[in-house]
Amino acid sequence: MESLTQKKISISLDQKQFLANYKKLGFSDQSSIVREALNRFIKELKTKERKELMKKKAGELLRDYTEDRTLTAFTDLDGEEFL
Repeated sequence: MESLTQKKISISLDQKQFLANYKKLGFSDQSSIVREALNRFIKELKTKERKELMKKKAGELLRDYTEDRTLTAFTDLDGEEFL
């Protein structure tokens, strides 16, 4: 298991009440809920960053893929059945 550190944070009363129900939610303690939420948020942010980077790169390559004849040579076959 990874090493854990303590961090003091401020939360709203609603959040405090939510965390108090950790057992009903299937967690071993309140900290595990916060860790799970942070892990999911981090994953979501990384996914968003990757999508934004892919969108940016696609935009940068759009001209090449629409005008470079070596890259568009097979687009005439779009819609053709191969089997």
